[in-house]
Amino acid sequence: MLVLLLLLVRGTLHAQQLDTLPAPLVEEPPDTTPLTYILPQNPERSLSGYDTLPDFNFRMYDPARRFAIDWGTLGNLGSSARPLLYTPRAQRGFDPGVHAFDLYHTQPDELRFYRNTRSFSEVFFSQGGSQKQGLLNARLARTFAGGANVALDYRTINNSGQFRHQADKHNTLLIGVWIPVGSRYNAFLIFCNNINRQQDNGGIVSDTVFSSGNLNGPVSAEVRLPSLVASTRLADQTLQLTQHLDITGGKDAGKRVLRATHTLAWNKQNYKFSDVNPIADTSYWGDFLVDFRGLRNFFSVNRLNNTVGLTTFKAKNTGRPSDVFTLGLTHSFIKIKEDLGDSTLSNLFLTGNLAITPSDRFAFTADGALGVLANFGEYQVNGALILNLGKIGTLRGTLLSQRYPPSLIERLLIISKRVLWQQEFEKPVTNTISATYALPRFGLEVTARTNILSNYIYYDQNSRPVQTSAAINVAQLIVTENIRFRSLHFDNTFALQQSNRPEIIRLPRWFSKNSLYFSGRIFKKRMLCDAGVDFRINSDFRPDGYQPLTWQFRLNDSLTAKPYPWVDAFISFKVQTFRFFVRYENVRSLFNKKEVFYQTAYHPQPFNALRIGINWRFMDGNKPVSNGPSTGTGNSGSSGNGGLGRPPGTGGL
Repeated sequence: MLVLLLLLVRGTLHAQQLDTLPAPLVEEPPDTTPLTYILPQNPERSLSGYDTLPDFNFRMYDPARRFAIDWGTLGNLGSSARPLLYTPRAQRGFDPGVHAFDLYHTQPDELRFYRNTRSFSEVFFSQGGSQKQGLLNARLARTFAGGANVALDYRTINNSGQFRHQADKHNTLLIGVWIPVGSRYNAFLIFCNNINRQQDNGGIVSDTVFSSGNLNGPVSAEVRLPSLVASTRLADQTLQLTQHLDITGGKDAGKRVLRATHTLAWNKQNYKFSDVNPIADTSYWGDFLVDFRGLRNFFSVNRLNNTVGLTTFKAKNTGRPSDVFTLGLTHSFIKIKEDLGDSTLSNLFLTGNLAITPSDRFAFTADGALGVLANFGEYQVNGALILNLGKIGTLRGTLLSQRYPPSLIERLLIISKRVLWQQEFEKPVTNTISATYALPRFGLEVTARTNILSNYIYYDQNSRPVQTSAAINVAQLIVTENIRFRSLHFDNTFALQQSNRPEIIRLPRWFSKNSLYFSGRIFKKRMLCDAGVDFRINSDFRPDGYQPLTWQFRLNDSLTAKPYPWVDAFISFKVQTFRFFVRYENVRSLFNKKEVFYQTAYHPQPFNALRIGINWRFMDGNKPVSNGPSTGTGNSGSSGNGGLGRPPGTGGL
């Protein structure tokens, strides 16, 4: 099917002389309805919800591959994941320590509230080779008379995988209502629910089965948890109320606003792993096999967050404040339930935010948090500076500095009501500095980044947490060069990564990620088409293993992943608000099924497969709403990742 489509496009191109495709946001016809939205914590700033091109952000449905450098997974859509280009995670205060499924989570503050006169909806669906290989995203927004606004964001992944007992099934629901009262008060009530389910097979015993001529394919590979009953279930629910009251300046655009904000959020997290037949998996569990009747890791965290803040800002242009300054106080009451008893603690932080954006040529933002009382000595500083130098390019600098407590699971692990470890660690410190130079007219962007880690905690070959006292430095260089000749595009990202402790930070030393494709209009210029190949490869490295009992990636000494040239062929279309793609993944395995590509030890990436995707945006004659809070609905530009509120989004929504 894909070959026929490619031949059709090739024949069409020979029959027509296509103009060079202009920049995406300029190319769109005037009748395309602009979409702008706001986020609950920053209603003074409007963002763009444009994103209607059949580009990389649309055709790359897998959230693990939508970053500049891919994340490493267990080889199945929706499986446990971590970045292969070292990326520090912003952390403040108490943390349970389970982040293997963060890529598929959404949070209440990410729910978009669109300001349009009528209902707006968008649906994305992707299907693999069977009904058990699907992905669905849906977004809905409606503004009612009087200004009340309802928003819904639903995402689900249901992928069986190619190997035995490998399925992942995730559901995410965000639903909220925005209620403005007069011109000074706005309330956002949001419910968020994330559920992650994963079958854990421990990986395959050996990949030699693929070179033995076995015709049964991946399902014939023996797995390391042969009982086929080990599984994970995580649940994360939040009910949040955010209120804004403009004390002064709410009625008059262009005047300084003084705003009081209060956020109250109840959050419940459940973490569960179980293997009801560990006897069959004895060789895998080793020291973790504390009860032959069954292994169970279960705990829950209930949290009540209470945040108050005072903000002042002034907007020269509607929806684009030139400066924002916020002071606040955040308190969290946390109750932890475990098999051997309950415990409670509190977090208290002074917070501040400063944003200075007087024009498109200059932007400075900084967020800070300082721990007090029990959190004394903890802090977090996150800042960014952008200088737009016009034709000679853009300079951007970022900083992340933080000191935070070790996570719960690093300090304490209880398996089947037995304490496996209980220990104290020093508080880790992370300092990350990056500098970026971009020259958009030539498609060039260069980023240099250094990460300095002190008191770093990792999981060793025995899946136990270990802390190193020596400082770790991870230096990175990322170069993006997008070359274009008429309708032919060649997009390239190269990355280098070097650590002074390669025995601990075991990640690829280099990456290459490339796309070669045609992009232009066909069929009398009524259809926008992208057709070509996506390519990726990285250096050899020893990939981390995965311990499902603790949901942690750990060091591995027994397997080395060799460079593997991965090629996907694709073709994608857009007609008005309808988009469609077909991609054939891992073309190389059509000709060579003996070699296996690993990102995580013993968990191969899938062999060749066909994937389709459909996206349809229903505008219902929408027009932007001109009224609303003192924020207005101006456009501050795209979010920079295909219209998603964050990189971990999926499916082009």
